[in-house]
Amino acid sequence: TFENEGRYYECDPLPFMEVGSVAHKYYLINIRLPVNERKKVNIGIGEIKDIRLVGIHQNGGFTKVWFAMKTFLTPSILIIMIWYWRRITLMTRPPVLLEKVIFALGISMTFINIPVEWFSVGFNWTWMLLFGDIRQGIFYSMLLSFWIIFCGEHLMDQMERNRFSVYWKQVGPIVFGSFCLFIFDMCERGVQLTNPFYSIWASDVGTELAMSFIIVAGICACLYFLFLCFMVFQVFRNISGKRTSLPAMSKARRLHYE
Repeated sequence: TFENEGRYYECDPLPFMEVGSVAHKYYLINIRLPVNERKKVNIGIGEIKDIRLVGIHQNGGFTKVWFAMKTFLTPSILIIMIWYWRRITLMTRPPVLLEKVIFALGISMTFINIPVEWFSVGFNWTWMLLFGDIRQGIFYSMLLSFWIIFCGEHLMDQMERNRFSVYWKQVGPIVFGSFCLFIFDMCERGVQLTNPFYSIWASDVGTELAMSFIIVAGICACLYFLFLCFMVFQVFRNISGKRTSLPAMSKARRLHYE
């Protein structure tokens, strides 16, 4: 209308695109407002003189510190991990489950810290965002599994120990929740490898599908948290009970529990 001439249109935010690796110094964006007379889209909106876009970026100072930390930490963790596993293999007994899980956690930590981002400076690798999500997913799944197994291996009265299959009830929700989030990520970032402007939240069906994956993953996270709290409670109860009965034990048995 004449009264609104020259004013800004207030539009809802729309997902535009996400660049995983900035391989070029400059990017040119062409924006077209399509006119559809049948659906009454963009009819009579007047002359568009300018448009505002919101850009979120990772600044240069943070990037330098982040790259430097990953470059320094990766060989350090790798050396510590090799030294640790060498010490374990030098023992006369085979490695126990907890030692294997610590080693696996070290591998996942090394995997997430490898500074492959250096290559994104010169190569236009569009899959960097997806690769970063997969690395984080592997690390956090391993970390959550480690906490469960760490608690379980401290339950000294538990007969079935030192076997990964014992913890399937606790590790199951972690695996299933991680798988749901991986499927959700493939539906979002996976499709963006071929169409960078795609968003699963743009359609009603996609939104319902995404929400269902996130809700299932959230339920798995709640189940895991309850399992972990219960196991921590059991461990502390086990330790306090053993402390009171330590004086009555034989010397060999007391040393074992201590």
